[in-house]
Amino acid sequence: MMFAFFRSAIGVLGWSYLGSLLLWLSLRSLFFDRFWWLALLNTFAPYLFLPIVVLLPLAFWSRRKRLLIGLMLGCLLFVGLFPPRLNFPTVARRDTLLRVMSFNLLWSNQDYPKVTQMIRAMDVDVIGIQELQPKELPNLLKAISPIYPYHAIHPVDRFHTVALFSRLPLEAVKPLSSPPIERGLQATIYAGNQHINVLVTHLTPNNIPLDRLVVETIDRYTKRAAETEFLKKYIPEQTLPTLMLCDCNMTDSSETYHELRKVLKDSFQERGQGIGHTLINSSIPWLPVQRLDYIWHTGDLQPIQAFVGSDGGSDHLPVVASFKMP
Repeated sequence: MMFAFFRSAIGVLGWSYLGSLLLWLSLRSLFFDRFWWLALLNTFAPYLFLPIVVLLPLAFWSRRKRLLIGLMLGCLLFVGLFPPRLNFPTVARRDTLLRVMSFNLLWSNQDYPKVTQMIRAMDVDVIGIQELQPKELPNLLKAISPIYPYHAIHPVDRFHTVALFSRLPLEAVKPLSSPPIERGLQATIYAGNQHINVLVTHLTPNNIPLDRLVVETIDRYTKRAAETEFLKKYIPEQTLPTLMLCDCNMTDSSETYHELRKVLKDSFQERGQGIGHTLINSSIPWLPVQRLDYIWHTGDLQPIQAFVGSDGGSDHLPVVASFKMP
């Protein structure tokens, strides 16, 4: 009697979940991020499949064959939407590579010994920094200027902003148009025998207060969509090979990510391994929860390796990519 009750309850839960998953997929296919609540669901899309981890063994235990098949199809859907990255890096000499990093420093992070240790370990040529407080620039320079003698900082924002540090001389430094990009910097470097355009950007963040959930969600997703539209027009106008080091505050299940991929390539998607999550939640610091940080590039640059770096005292992990010298 008790088994029959649990079997029935598992059936109701399982089929309700699969119906909800199918409804979400249909709405995503039709509208993507058009509505604020759907945009939030799409941002956290991989986690919508977590109930399968619980329901699958329950369906097996209760001998519900049809539900078991439905949940296995849900697993296949997950793999189809979020295929595992099993790319293998190409072996190349260090002196033939341009190695770059994007790192959200976290505005309150002043652990410069840890930052310096991480940067030395990553051994990169160019670093795009987000959330640097201008007043902290001298402290950061003191820590890393022996390694990176060239730097530029966005001159506008007074709280935190973006900056660029480089082993290679920086030329033609200028801020990106504002608005819609409020925190953006552009410079040219000379690597190998080729000038390369480098952008550092920090798109609209996601730290949305619960008491203003609807208003702030609409506002922030609208701003990030406008920033993406600007970049979609701006990138094709560039005459040089282009890199963009970005805390984009979007997951790869968001509409803005798919829009950016129309003009740029995601180096981690091409050459990385695993899920590539970079955002750290303080309650579970050992398990990064989302991929928000990217190294984008135009098609005339060839990535041979991409990976998530080690902890630098921030709530973001750095992302690193190596490119074959043009």
